[in-house]
Amino acid sequence: RGVDYGADEGDAVTAPADGIVSFVGYEDKGFAIHGNCVGVDHGQGVVSLMMHLKSIDVVPGEYMRMGDKLGEVGNTGLSTAPHLHWGLYVGGEAIDPAPWMEVPKVSKYKDGELNPLGKRPIWAL
Repeated sequence: RGVDYGADEGDAVTAPADGIVSFVGYEDKGFAIHGNCVGVDHGQGVVSLMMHLKSIDVVPGEYMRMGDKLGEVGNTGLSTAPHLHWGLYVGGEAIDPAPWMEVPKVSKYKDGELNPLGKRPIWAL
């Protein structure tokens, strides 16, 4: 489960809500399907997993605010074109993140970068 967001390779991938980086995984370290990926624990059993990244700009244990850059969109792992796959887990179960989102809108974050998701999580309001 999850949602694929079409984006250009190198576009910024940002934290959808505040949280702590719970892990990072690299394609060359065994993450052949997910590719380079970042997990963010938002608390209360909610975890985001961002997959197929070109680059990762965070380390485990780092605190992220909504809009902070996690890495860049890529085409790593089992992927046929550059995109961001966002997996959302609640209580350990994979769920569809789309219902957790507001109506799409363009949001500017620090450094003038656009969130490639173009949306803001409902739980971050």
